[in-house]
Amino acid sequence: MIKPIALITICIAIFSCSAKRKAQSQQENSRLVPFIEYFTITEGEALAGNVPAGRRIDGPGYSYDSVSQTLDIYRNSPSDSVEALLYLGVGKVLKGKAGQGVSSFVVPVSSVPFSVNDLTIAGATKSNVTCSFKNETFTLAPNQMHTFSTSKIDTLAGDARVRTTTTWRIVFRGMVRRNK
Repeated sequence: MIKPIALITICIAIFSCSAKRKAQSQQENSRLVPFIEYFTITEGEALAGNVPAGRRIDGPGYSYDSVSQTLDIYRNSPSDSVEALLYLGVGKVLKGKAGQGVSSFVVPVSSVPFSVNDLTIAGATKSNVTCSFKNETFTLAPNQMHTFSTSKIDTLAGDARVRTTTTWRIVFRGMVRRNK
């Protein structure tokens, strides 16, 4: 037979462990912040003549793992003292005659609205982000994407012609934790 004191002690221990796990889970969830990616993808296609090669860029500044919800920042890492409301991954991709490579970096956003180039982030929660791009307002749920594309044809020296297509891609990746 279990004595009342032993039973009370066991109940307190179970409650204490449960409360500690709940507090750790809440603390871990409070470190999760929304992550939005904003990429400009430019692709060049030779239409006529001898189109010179485009420039080369490289240096991804971060990687994102959707399974673990982890954001690894390689360069220009935001200071731990910056209290980020959300992280914005900004990148550029060059393909074909426009060039080659990928370049990206992370911006810790501490307040909204926040603007970079033609993108404005008006609000962000764990369930959606509200943005505007080139005067179009839209809301994205986690893992949802919005794209906008334009194409132009340029004539270069020697009657070379190239079609350049630029696509802007905005993706709300969901909630992430920053890996230090």
